[in-house]
Parts: sequence; C-alpha cells; structure tokens
Amino acid sequence: MLSRPSATVAKRFASAAAKTAGVQERTTVLESGLRVSSVELNGATSSIVLAFRAGSRYQPANKQGLTHLIRNSVGRDAENYPGLALVWNTAQNGGQLTAVSNRDVFAIEVNVVRDQSPIALSLLGQLGNNAFKPWDVEDVKHDTLPADSTYLTGTTIAFEQLHQAAFRNGGLGLSNYSVNNISTKDLTAFAEQRLLAGDAVLVGVNVDHDTLVQAGSSQFPLAQGTAAQAAPAKYFGGEVRKDGRGARTYVAIAGEGSAITSVKDVATQAVVAQILLTAAEKVTSEAISVNVNYQDAGLVGVQFAADNTNITAVTKSIAAAIKSANANGLDTAKSTAAIKVLAEAQNASGVALEKATQVLAGVEASPRDIADAIRAVTAQDVSQVGGAPEISYFHGKTLNRLKDIEVN
Repeated sequence: MLSRPSATVAKRFASAAAKTAGVQERTTVLESGLRVSSVELNGATSSIVLAFRAGSRYQPANKQGLTHLIRNSVGRDAENYPGLALVWNTAQNGGQLTAVSNRDVFAIEVNVVRDQSPIALSLLGQLGNNAFKPWDVEDVKHDTLPADSTYLTGTTIAFEQLHQAAFRNGGLGLSNYSVNNISTKDLTAFAEQRLLAGDAVLVGVNVDHDTLVQAGSSQFPLAQGTAAQAAPAKYFGGEVRKDGRGARTYVAIAGEGSAITSVKDVATQAVVAQILLTAAEKVTSEAISVNVNYQDAGLVGVQFAADNTNITAVTKSIAAAIKSANANGLDTAKSTAAIKVLAEAQNASGVALEKATQVLAGVEASPRDIADAIRAVTAQDVSQVGGAPEISYFHGKTLNRLKDIEVN
C-alpha cells in the first residue's frame, strides 16, 4: 500500500469532498414511528434500504444466528403476496435485492435505476413483511444454511470469535451465523418483538424525499410500536481459540473501540485503525483492518493469516509492532483514513446502509463531517485510545506454540 496518495488521487478525492459538501439530506418521522431519511447524491441509480434495530445482539442467547435465518428468508412469501412474484418483479424492473445484518441492524436493500425507484419502494414494503410460513422456513434452513456454513472464511470466523472474546455472553458476543436450532415460532416471535415501525428506518439515496415519505406512509405495512432496548454492551477482553482443519491459521487482535454516537471518537478510531494497519503491514501483506463501531461499543485492531508453520513468528511480530505503534505517522494516517471515508461515500449502497445505521443509533453525520473530524484528530486524541486487547485464533495445529505471546 502506498504511504501517501499521488497528486492525481489527492485531486480526485478533493473533488469528491467538494461534491459531498453539496449533498442534500432530510429526515422525517411518520405517525407510525417509521423514520424516513433521504440522501441526494445526484446519481443515476437509487439505493433504498429498510432497516430495523434487530441485529444479532437482540436474539435470545440460546438462539444464536436467528437473524441469519431471517435475512436468508427475505424474498419468501409476504402476508399478501407470494415471494416469487416479489423477487421476479424486482428483477424485472432492474432491481438487485440484498439482505444484510450485523450486530446492531437487520436491513433489506434494493438497488435500482433511479426512475424505477417508486416501483422498488412498493416491492420493498412487502419484502419487509415476511409471513414466515413453516414450509418456507424449513426450505431456507435446508437450502441455505449448510451452504453458508461451507463458505464461511477463516477471516470471518476469527472476526466472530473476536466478539466472543471482547463481549463474552453479552449481546455483541452473540453469533451473526445460524446453528440451525431455530423454529418458525422463534422467527415469528422475534419479528413481532423487533420488526416494528418505531425501530425502523426507510432510507433512500438518490430518491425524492417526498416520494419516500408517501411510500413509507402507505406502502410499508409494519406493526406499530417500539421494541425493548438492548442491555448496554460490556467490554471484557480476553482470548478465544478454535481448532480446525487446514494449513493456515487466522488471527484477530483488537482492543476496545468507540460507539457510533460520537463523531469525534469514531474519527479518532479510524485514525488509530490506520496506524495499527500500517504497523501490521510491515510484518505481512495479508493484514487487514478491524474498525467497527456499534450503537454503544466498538473494536479496533488488525486481522491476518499465515501458514501454520509461520503463524507463531508472524503473530509475535505483529503483536510487538502494534504495541510499539505511535503517532509519528499521524498526518499520513489521517489523510489515508479521510480518503477511505470519502471513497466509500461514492457508493450509494454503502451510504444508504451507513445512513440507516446512524439514524437507528440516534446520530447523523455525513461523510464530509467524518472526514473533517478525522483531519482534526490530534496526537493526544490517539494516545487516549487504549484498553487491553483481545485475541482470537482459528484453524491451525500449532496453537499450543502461541501460549507465550503477550499482547497486553
């Protein structure tokens, strides 16, 4: 990775920042409690997201992965329409349907050519109203969960374990992937408790705000009410290991981060994440950043992988590198982190999901706001980010050789 952007790249993103300054954003709260938020980027395609405060942290501890099954059920029968007709009509109008979830949010997204956004809105309103018919649920469990399990990467598993180490049995430590012990009754109960208008937001990027409001008022048959709040996240730190087959070991090392509700803290964490990544990349080119902010907590650090025969040396070197990382390269880290934020702001889909997450968490900050906050980060801000790191290992047959690694 280049240590600093070229003049051409810098000019390109300076131009992007100027355009971001002219972004129009509006939010309206409907009588039902549904929040409707629009972001105008003047693009040719629209991204429309219906999101709920119903991520994996809200599922029962003995039903981990319930949100996994819910997101895989998107596109099945709604209360009033067959799922096949909904999906077929979405595709016929050029739409791409996606369902995603993390620990805070469950969301359904449709990306479509801009002039088809009114049709996409009417379809999305029904796609978010799943009937959870028993035969559909069994089909989803049989057809999708084994395949999803097969395609889980070592990096993803290590990331999941990282949350277990950090938050133990708290909500943020619950898995985002299913263990297949979930029934139709479980899904229906969860939907009745959490898929409510008062805990939902409809976001449209490159969609007329009045069109969004009208659709939200008439085409989204959501149950009214507000769900119970999650218990506050409690950070512990620690270590989790999981043996598995394969010739490579996947490792994640991270420390306590910040909640999404503080723009300054989010900006500082982004800079710290870049400093740690730069340090780790001096050891291995396979290093990637861990930089996540949830409603009331966060994690910041690095992930990497290596052959079983080399993982001990690589892990020791990275642990030492991130322990000794400092703010000497602060200006470069700030520039790189700001550029990443502005680059992501050019993707309507990413903007829609981020906006939905922010609105549900009670904060709204534009990419320009965050980039400006990143540029304002000081060495003192960076030095105040700390906390005992947690570490997780997955795969490999030489894990006992890692016992002497000290990351505190």
